[in-house]
Amino acid sequence: MIDVAVAGPAILGEGPVWDARRGELLWVDIAAGAVNAYTPETGATRRIELGENVGCVALTRDAGTLVGALRSGWYWVDLEGGTKKQIAPLPDGAANQRFNDGAVDAAGRFWAGTLEDGEENPVGRLFQLDPDLRHRIVDSGFLCSNGLAWSLDERWLYFVDSRRDAIFRYPYDAQTGQVGDRELFLDTTPFRGIPDGIEIDLDGLLWCAFWDGAQVLAFDDTGTPRIELPVPAPRPTSIAFGGSDLGTLFITSATHGLPADTLAEWPQAGSVFQVERATPGRPANVFGGTPWAS
Repeated sequence: MIDVAVAGPAILGEGPVWDARRGELLWVDIAAGAVNAYTPETGATRRIELGENVGCVALTRDAGTLVGALRSGWYWVDLEGGTKKQIAPLPDGAANQRFNDGAVDAAGRFWAGTLEDGEENPVGRLFQLDPDLRHRIVDSGFLCSNGLAWSLDERWLYFVDSRRDAIFRYPYDAQTGQVGDRELFLDTTPFRGIPDGIEIDLDGLLWCAFWDGAQVLAFDDTGTPRIELPVPAPRPTSIAFGGSDLGTLFITSATHGLPADTLAEWPQAGSVFQVERATPGRPANVFGGTPWAS
């Protein structure tokens, strides 16, 4: 049964990350420019305002510091006071472009994609920020760069372009962080909604939240759906495994763009949900860079 963990309404709740060191779930509200934190053990929540769109955040070696991909670039973010320090600006960024979703690989590299606000032109890029704080473009040509996840054996990097209803994958070299040619893993047009955030559990199932689909689906490595979870919100956005045994599936959602009658029909829209799963996920990887360096 899916329960409400944190009642909304977030405008554009996204990018959940579980920090086992603090026993906290972290997630962003992209449109509000905020990072949120929730401690299940106490029920406490808090909010850190960053003053600009924040596409995603990731853990660092300092439990009080995050690395974030904000509208204007990569930043260190202080979890307590919200102080931020730019690592590097978004390369060749335009006023109508920003970072969106991202994740850290097992070697501590921070990957994040970009999009154009209107999601009409294929100007989105996939970036890699290395622990030495150098960055590079991995691929380009996306309408709506979104979720990232790695297969259990680290042979594949999965990457979503929401507006193309596509989950792509790349052959992946875990040692070097290099990828091979992009290929289509799954055309999601047969499924209700638009693919958004993704994660992989210890059975190797790829979980995907479906925006405008009110559901989360889990696919095996052939792209066959194996599990369907209805979500009491029309726009679930992303997922993360957390809790003491990593057996709690957290699901973020959004109210962005929903008319009043839809919000009345779905009063829990914009909330963070949770559901217990028999198969846990993996702990979140930690960015390898030295916090507050530049």
